[in-house]
Amino acid sequence: MKNPNLSFGIFGGLFDPPHIGHLILSQWVLEEFALDRIIFIPAFNPPHKRDCASFHHRWAMTKLAIQANKKFLLSAIEKKIKGKSYTFKVIKELKKVAAFQKGQFYLIIGADQWNEINKWRHPELIFDETKVIVVPRPHHQIKKIQPFYRQILISNAPLIDISSTLVRSRIQKGLSIEYLVLPGVADYIIKNKLYTS
Repeated sequence: MKNPNLSFGIFGGLFDPPHIGHLILSQWVLEEFALDRIIFIPAFNPPHKRDCASFHHRWAMTKLAIQANKKFLLSAIEKKIKGKSYTFKVIKELKKVAAFQKGQFYLIIGADQWNEINKWRHPELIFDETKVIVVPRPHHQIKKIQPFYRQILISNAPLIDISSTLVRSRIQKGLSIEYLVLPGVADYIIKNKLYTS
């Protein structure tokens, strides 16, 4: 990246697995807010950790999912963070990366995450360091949460009722996940026998 003064969308998540909803929303937000790049950041040690595929598998699947889009980047920044990988820590570490230091950050979160923002660790630091884009999610109204509501940017992205939970559930039931994930991701899941139990 020759020009360091770029705008970066930060898209974190488990990506367990990454599905077409992640890709559609990322491309939509990229264009809607005239961002230069979207940084996909698979969670390494999330605060609300639950059983999930290993970081290695989720990283590999995310790489396969985004590799065709030159404006999508992949970061393993969370591996450098000691303890739980809270969002404010992730942003702090990203700002140390040479390629991102002069960039403008936009944190992309779903309406469900936004509605819990006051339960996040140090949300005020997040708003100090980034602009926050809230993407609509099915069954979640974007609440007027204070004191941050006036600072958020609300996306007009379409409601996409596809989730990683749905994908995993269909695999466990022996159902097809065609069109829910990219073919490379589906092949990886089959090859590594993920989500079968």
